[in-house]
Amino acid sequence: MLMAAWGVQQVRAASAAPEGPPPLVAVAPSPSPSPSARQLRAVLGRRPAALDRSAPTKIVIPSINLRAGLDTVGLLPDGTIETPPYERAHRAAWYRLGPAPGERGAAVLVGHVDSKKAVAVFWYLTRIVPGDEIQVSREDGRTALFTVTSIEEFPKAAFPTDRVYADSDAPLLRLVTCGGKWDPIRADYPSNIVVFATLTGVA
Repeated sequence: MLMAAWGVQQVRAASAAPEGPPPLVAVAPSPSPSPSARQLRAVLGRRPAALDRSAPTKIVIPSINLRAGLDTVGLLPDGTIETPPYERAHRAAWYRLGPAPGERGAAVLVGHVDSKKAVAVFWYLTRIVPGDEIQVSREDGRTALFTVTSIEEFPKAAFPTDRVYADSDAPLLRLVTCGGKWDPIRADYPSNIVVFATLTGVA
């Protein structure tokens, strides 16, 4: 069973990088459904059938100008998920022991928010909003198209393991990175940012 939190730890000088990624975009509540909310429900109502298993190779998120290759990670002997190497912090990684993007269940992609020297692949993940599209290319030549349903921040001690690694008949996607303000004493970020998305198309 996976540990409750996936986090990134590193040692760096206090002046080496910014103190944390951009905060989540605030979404004001509305008493009636907005056009974007109606459009989101319409898109989610047209869910395609799940795909067969095929390893993902690339992730594209047009709304934040993200285009990155994908590596793979598994589990460490203590049952926690592997941390992608910092030398490849410009790439994300697929948790290969779970579903592939487009397959039934929740596919999980993890990535660093920064490295010792610069921002990393998921630095701008907090700028995603519901309705944004995530494109995941696969080895079989297909591209799984996901629509973001929510983006949320959780204290690492309260990581929503059941939601992230959900056992579902629907093809789902989760993107996971660190969030909050960098804690130089603990040399860690206090939170995890999780993007929740569902398959809404195949190209």
